[in-house]
Amino acid sequence: MSFRWRIDLIVTTPGIAGKCIEAHVERAASHAERWSHHAPVTAAFNFGDN
Repeated sequence: MSFRWRIDLIVTTPGIAGKCIEAHVERAASHAERWSHHAPVTAAFNFGDN
C-alpha cells in the first residue's frame, strides 16, 4: 500500500493571516518514525499585548 503525504492547513481571514509570524509543516525524520500520513501545520500569530 502506498501512502501519500497529506499536509494539513490553517485557514484564516486576511487580517489574521497578516499577524502570522511563523509557520511550519511538521514531518517525522524518516518514514519509519512517522505517526500518520498527515503532516500537521503549526503557526504562531502575534496579536499584540494582552
